[in-house]
Amino acid sequence: MDLRLDDPPAPGVVLVAIGGEVDLVAAGVLERFLLGAVAEQRSPRPGLIVDLSDAEFFGCAGVNALIAAQRRLERSGGWLRLVDVSPAVSRVLNANGMNTRLRVTSSMDDL
Repeated sequence: MDLRLDDPPAPGVVLVAIGGEVDLVAAGVLERFLLGAVAEQRSPRPGLIVDLSDAEFFGCAGVNALIAAQRRLERSGGWLRLVDVSPAVSRVLNANGMNTRLRVTSSMDDL
């Protein structure tokens, strides 16, 4: 799994890119990474954009990590968006019905 923080598109927003395979083991690392990025935000309405264009495999545990980050953000008045979701991620989100729980956009322009 490849995790990286990219240049934020706006103040108070964190952009995280996820690539490679997010399996059961990697999902714990992902959750800690996302929650750490969220915890560092000092904005009244913090945002987290997760770029999933390079994710080759994304298991249910990875979806749970995204939901945990979303819940934490929502408790503080913030938000989470998934952008450029790869076919592998899209299949998992659709199969689990999470495509309605997590907000998915096709590009940064749609935020």
